[in-house]
Amino acid sequence: MKISIVKEIKAGEARVGMTPENVKRLVDQGNVLIVERDAGIGSGYTNQEYVDAGATLGDQAEAWMADMVVKVKEPQASEYPFFKKGQIIWGFLHLAASKPCVEALLKAGATAIGGETIEKDGALPLLKPMSAIAGRRAIFMGAYYLEKQHQGEGILLSGIENIPAGQVVILGGGNAAINACDMAIGIGCSATILELNPARIEYLTEHYAGKGVTILPSTTENLEQEIKKADVFISTILIPGAKPPKIVKEYMVKTMKQGSVIVDIAIDQGGTVETIEHYTTHDDPIFIKHGVIHYAVPNMPGATPRTSTMALATGNIDYLLAIADKGLDQALQDDQSLASGLNIYQSKIMSKSLADTLGMEHSEVLQ
Repeated sequence: MKISIVKEIKAGEARVGMTPENVKRLVDQGNVLIVERDAGIGSGYTNQEYVDAGATLGDQAEAWMADMVVKVKEPQASEYPFFKKGQIIWGFLHLAASKPCVEALLKAGATAIGGETIEKDGALPLLKPMSAIAGRRAIFMGAYYLEKQHQGEGILLSGIENIPAGQVVILGGGNAAINACDMAIGIGCSATILELNPARIEYLTEHYAGKGVTILPSTTENLEQEIKKADVFISTILIPGAKPPKIVKEYMVKTMKQGSVIVDIAIDQGGTVETIEHYTTHDDPIFIKHGVIHYAVPNMPGATPRTSTMALATGNIDYLLAIADKGLDQALQDDQSLASGLNIYQSKIMSKSLADTLGMEHSEVLQ
């Protein structure tokens, strides 16, 4: 199979879809690998390292001619003309937030596999390390923007001896939330997690027993009360393949402390905060509304591309090897977790949640 790695063009995105080590594994399997020049530079991988691994360097157009294109983030509008019939596009695609991209994929007859929707044993294995990075960075960003020069409250989130630390409130109790909470309590903060699922509440309560973390049911009433206390409010709600509802209403944001910070980790899927009406970027990461700082960067792990690339490449490789070895159809039949990542297959939307979110037709039949 001819497989390519394209250079990411999304603003602030420096990750790359594969490491040279993964390229070598695919080449050793008998595949032809094309790497767009400088695709790995942002993550610290040189062109020569990919050549030494057995790849051929090419320009953007040459890379997009491959049978399977490995990306990190969703294709941008300038890349849509490269889509072709039967082509497999792999990456963290978050298509529920990009109807134009879905329409372009359907029109071209391309196949899209979203790593963020791959489920295995009730978990999201490819998304998990990215969520962990985003959760940890959310605390860093919150602490940074609380500083007065950013129009924050002017507090040190960790506090110091005899001066209390700040309050972190986290909406959702998944992997990103746990990583954010661990960082928060690690620097001495008080933390509250709001979670909807009773079983998850029980798990979190046991996990954080004796650690000073408050676990509450995610009700409107509790959210209204807790958000007022937050110095940093972190939303982690993600519904694989679909846009989440706007749980955090504008009237709630208006009650927050002046100079407090909101970080919406799942903004790339649409986000849950009503006052976030547009994405921000790593170059211009915040805006202020109702006196509250909003951080809404949709590719948070892109700020740490070396770490993020190593993590995503570890998760990707077995699936990519299976597709290249067996062909897509057989690989899908053999692995239900891979099949769960199939968003679009040759002009048909295979993900019901994606189709429902966009108000489009859903299919359950590959052929």
